[in-house]
Amino acid sequence: MQPRYVLPACEPARTISLETKPKQVDAWLLRLPMSNPAEAAEELADYLATLNRSDVSHDVRSKVAERLYRVVDDVVGSLREQYGSVPLPLPTRQHRNAELARRLLLETADCYKVLTLEWLGQRFHLFGGNPVPQYLQRILLALQSLLEICYETHESCPHGLWMDLHQTYNYALRSGLKDVVQEGSKQMLSLERIYLDTLLMALSDPYHFPQSELPWTKDIIARFSNLARLFPADESTQSHVGLFLIEVNTDAPPRPLAREPHPMSPRWELLLNTTDLAKHLALLSSHLRGQEDIEKLGLPEVARDPAYVTMLRRLKLNWGASLQRMAQRRRYQDEREFEVGFGLKALHHLISPPQAGNAAHFSAGGNEAPLARVRCRIVDDSMGGLALRHSGPGVQIRVGDVVGLLQASGAWSIGLVRWFRISGTGEMFFGVQLLAPQADAVQLRRIDNGRQWPGLLLLPNPITRQVPMLLSLPSTFAPGVLAEVRTAQGKHNIKVDARLESTPSVDIYRFQMEDAEPPLVPRGK
Repeated sequence: MQPRYVLPACEPARTISLETKPKQVDAWLLRLPMSNPAEAAEELADYLATLNRSDVSHDVRSKVAERLYRVVDDVVGSLREQYGSVPLPLPTRQHRNAELARRLLLETADCYKVLTLEWLGQRFHLFGGNPVPQYLQRILLALQSLLEICYETHESCPHGLWMDLHQTYNYALRSGLKDVVQEGSKQMLSLERIYLDTLLMALSDPYHFPQSELPWTKDIIARFSNLARLFPADESTQSHVGLFLIEVNTDAPPRPLAREPHPMSPRWELLLNTTDLAKHLALLSSHLRGQEDIEKLGLPEVARDPAYVTMLRRLKLNWGASLQRMAQRRRYQDEREFEVGFGLKALHHLISPPQAGNAAHFSAGGNEAPLARVRCRIVDDSMGGLALRHSGPGVQIRVGDVVGLLQASGAWSIGLVRWFRISGTGEMFFGVQLLAPQADAVQLRRIDNGRQWPGLLLLPNPITRQVPMLLSLPSTFAPGVLAEVRTAQGKHNIKVDARLESTPSVDIYRFQMEDAEPPLVPRGK
């Protein structure tokens, strides 16, 4: 049975001007403006789009595709270098580069889909070996790279991508090609391994990742994805944690079997078992907290970063299918709006009391201009947070950023950005986990070295039983450090108990007051 691909509509070759002779293609490739990756990508994508819709012979198409493949890989790499380190949402120029990289990869995948179906549709193959394993590999690699760009830019994946991924692997599985490794390939991985790595990246929930953690996750997958297993579903399979369903005839990523209302279904074709992988990540997290040597654990040097353990714990929960929503979302139809501020320093400035007379100045820095507030509309909310959307420019956002929401009382509720996604129309949707209904802007000074930073003191609340927490810039404190907290009410000495969470933007600490109790939030606020 052939893969069920959706292909671009074919047009007769005589109506399209296309150079397909080897010497013509080679000369055209030499003329590409490689010093301008965006222009080269546009020319390559237009050429591939034309080729994919041309009624040319399989032999001609395969020779052209082989000449283009390495050039496409180089151009996509150059485009990713130009937008990869730019804050999101991407500015216009970098967004165009990302769009061109996605389009180029999509056309490349379409080219090899056409080649696959053409070869499989021929009754006799007189010369040469079987090129189908190479075609399947290049489809999987192109779609994998396309998905990674969507994760890097927090944009939705193209329609039909998951269907093509599932169909490609399912054909390799049914035809006995899943373990084939293409010799001379840039990535010496089997077809199953490429597909498995793509599934694990999707199940890691990358839209909830800070940009800096995506390479960490790819590295973890490269090191340990052999602990996960793919196999056909059968009626003897029981629902338990660590199994994910894959329906090869649907355009959707895998989903946890444990959350399915029916134990088995005839629609399910494949299962992914991540139990051993999740257990191994739990073991690694335990060893890292015990300060064991990272080289003995088989981890990179970056594993010393405090955020690495948090990432491992999140991956363990995601790949173990242990994360479940505890409260139902409530959708809003009335277009309710909030004023929102982003970033620790910006919120410190917004929350600080006005400077007057002999009052202390609590802003983030005398030379920093306060960031403008933006208005965001609420999409839905739940017990622990809410989803918002913003239209128009003016916002740069990262997963893990501190965010403040201005309440009717004038107080700023404090939370963290847990995910965001940019729609095809440019609207940004993001989710906020609320940490505290209000906060104090404070100045923090380490007792041991005298260094000072702005911070936010999340006040205890006897109604919600919220413990006091301290938000500061990354890596400014550590457990056991003594510090002085300067508030509008005076100075207090504190001892940092533990780092509760670390993101690229902020560290969250639990602390104890050494000289006096922190102020309580009045009832009713």
